[in-house]
Amino acid sequence: MIIAIIGAGFTGLSAGYDLTKKGYDVTIFESEDKPGGLALGFRQNRWEWSLEAHYHHWFTNDDSILGLAKETGYDVLTVRPKTSTYIGEEIFQLDSPASLMKFNKLSLLDRIRTGMVLGYLKITPFWKPLEKVTAKELLVRYMGKNSWNVLWEPLFVKKFGKYADKIPASWFWARIKKRTPSLAYPKAGFQNFAEHIANKIKDQGGKIYYKRQINNIKRVGDKIILQTSDPIFFGSDTKISKILESDPDSRDQVLTDDLEFDRVISTLPSFLFTKITQGLPDGYKDDLLKLKGLGAVNLVLSLKEQFLKDGTYWMNVNEMDYPFLAVVEHTNFMDKKHYNNEHIIYVGNYLEMDHEYFKKEADELVDIFLPYLKNINPEFNSSQIIDSYVFKAPFAQPVVPLNFSIQVPEMKTPIQGLYLANMQQVYPWDRGTNYAVELGNKVAQLVDGE
Repeated sequence: MIIAIIGAGFTGLSAGYDLTKKGYDVTIFESEDKPGGLALGFRQNRWEWSLEAHYHHWFTNDDSILGLAKETGYDVLTVRPKTSTYIGEEIFQLDSPASLMKFNKLSLLDRIRTGMVLGYLKITPFWKPLEKVTAKELLVRYMGKNSWNVLWEPLFVKKFGKYADKIPASWFWARIKKRTPSLAYPKAGFQNFAEHIANKIKDQGGKIYYKRQINNIKRVGDKIILQTSDPIFFGSDTKISKILESDPDSRDQVLTDDLEFDRVISTLPSFLFTKITQGLPDGYKDDLLKLKGLGAVNLVLSLKEQFLKDGTYWMNVNEMDYPFLAVVEHTNFMDKKHYNNEHIIYVGNYLEMDHEYFKKEADELVDIFLPYLKNINPEFNSSQIIDSYVFKAPFAQPVVPLNFSIQVPEMKTPIQGLYLANMQQVYPWDRGTNYAVELGNKVAQLVDGE
């Protein structure tokens, strides 16, 4: 059986790894010039390690991706970093029951109520009843209105915008359930780990073509036909053998942009999948297009000096008038020596695609954010900035509605032999590379069982 996978993010990579391990003929097509998907990284020549365009880490109970790292012999680092919240122009450590009890922005009663609810959500496995009510309803009712106003509403509004009051409590449960005090990180960065898995796939006989965007999917007879943005040589045995520019003098291949496969797995976002796939029933397409999502805009700064001097790695920004959701100082998590002793911070946002920040360059965002960053660290100024970068993703955060468990798209599509596996199908969990790997495992099992 000849299988194609569209996308070399961690869903596509894990599916490709599993299927090639079982002996299937697998070809992965990726529109970027390297693997990784939303965990894509970049590296300056002066850095030893790559850095993610969008901040990433693993929890120590992320069994799917940690298992993949262990199976393939990849080193993982585990660290207990500090998590804080910025509110009322103060930074409060809030990453344990003890630190919550010291949080003086809430009354003692509200702190106790908040801690009890968080403790319950941490231990209960029963999430389905929670998808029937919104997180706001649950938290106001059991933690109290003050806890909602101070701790949670700013984060929901900044993360989900106009959808903030509609997010089910099951989503909040998943965030609390999975959180661990210690975090894990792949040595040398996510990009290096993605390339490691890609090499394992190649070692097992798989093929990966980069800068090859699929622009059409259709079923003809008993085959799934893919059309690419660039022509590829297609062998007489229907196995992709070489890209045009790699061997322009080949005479025993047929030049074609129609590639035939027995099975195809698409990891594209749902809206893009519907756009390029022919023959999908209108009702199915409508259901996929009803699913909402938000994009991400991350400003990354490399600095001469530490920004969060108390050692905080992750800081939620609970000031409603601040134009960003979080400040994440990566080098308070991973040693700055791997980045030429530069201090790396992310200034992160989840936004709708029509937001003005999607049109801004890095220096423009620096100008907008600088006064707020100086409020957080009065010693900070623009002369400390070595480099600035901005990275934008059109789809980075699913917006799940109430009772989403009955709306989650099936991995089998109405087109025989065509499968869909993307982040809108990891519910009740939130998006992340661990669930991308888990989803890849599931779709690979499904294809293997056909």
